[in-house]
Amino acid sequence: MAGIASHDQLINALSNGQTFKNNYGKNFNPTSPAVANEFHTLFRGAGNPPADALFDTGTTRTFVPVLDNTASASTIQHGGNVQASNYYKYLLNMTAVSAAATVVPGVVKLIDVIGYYRMATADLPTLTAQACTNTLGRSDTFTANAGTDVCTYTSTASIPSNLLTGTRVRFTTTTTLPAPLATLTDYYLIRMSDGTFEVASSYANAIAGTQIDITDAGIGTHTITWLLPRYTNGAGVQAIIFNPAATALGAVTPNLSFPDYTNAAQATGRATPTVLPVGKSAASNSHILYTGATGTGKYNYTVPLMSGDNGIAQINSLQHSANYSTGMYTVALIKEITEIPLSTLGLAAERNLLTEMPSLPRIYDSAALYLLYGSGVNTPASSAISGTITTVWN
Repeated sequence: MAGIASHDQLINALSNGQTFKNNYGKNFNPTSPAVANEFHTLFRGAGNPPADALFDTGTTRTFVPVLDNTASASTIQHGGNVQASNYYKYLLNMTAVSAAATVVPGVVKLIDVIGYYRMATADLPTLTAQACTNTLGRSDTFTANAGTDVCTYTSTASIPSNLLTGTRVRFTTTTTLPAPLATLTDYYLIRMSDGTFEVASSYANAIAGTQIDITDAGIGTHTITWLLPRYTNGAGVQAIIFNPAATALGAVTPNLSFPDYTNAAQATGRATPTVLPVGKSAASNSHILYTGATGTGKYNYTVPLMSGDNGIAQINSLQHSANYSTGMYTVALIKEITEIPLSTLGLAAERNLLTEMPSLPRIYDSAALYLLYGSGVNTPASSAISGTITTVWN
């Protein structure tokens, strides 16, 4: 079985060269400084990897998946795809350092950006809830076994996508689907292995392992489709709202909300809490809009979810309560991988995920890795942050 179950397996993987170390060096927000308690993305900062040219593009309010090879994404590379060779990849170690005069204390966050929705300038005068488009665009072909009810992916394209139990899926075919499956119908996946799955009629049945009885294999080529490229059922997925462009957002401080999102239990009609995040007036390039000075509506970097929810499977609508006069904002679905506090100027901080913080968080094939920075003090524009990430696979 893929994965690391012992120190011996880890040593063997390292000895066999199943590891990758990558250096990064990114500049903080390129247009203006930050005040204490603000979080900024480092997506648009110069350096290695270079600034992205992605998050202010795309059809408005339409989900755009992000992969490590997405054009203009400029992600931190982590060693390529390994799962098709029966390996799983993990983050082993990460370092970070800053030499800017006033950039510490602070915290560096390593995140996987799963995808995003863009609220374009034309949407900003609109105060009512704006519907999002969530087309199930990820896909692979499969065959079905009527004797076992097990379906098998017929290419390796979907295996790095790691479809998880509870993922909402739909099916199409060139001729006839395996009975009793139907097109234009929501089903829920039961993960059996990297290459196989069963189908349930509801999320509850998927969690219970109650599969649909497949009575024939169907005719033709069958396709399964889903939305998220990783963490496909939404468990642990959170959201950030940030300015992706050079034009500042002004000149109001609106409430920002998701009037309708689907949670990781695939329940629709979920909504952000009554006390909503409050966006900053004149929010600069890369600023996570509701972070900053303390007070009502100021939060850590992720958007608060409805009580009891542990993730977002998709966002169905977006809304702000007052008109931003300029700019645009983007909502990204993300998964935090780890964080590194920076406390001392010029001294590299390290996060050892084997002994210091035992976790070895998994890095999925196609993961789009990026950095965030949370300022503990005022942080100058273009402050330099550099370091390394080391992955291992077995």
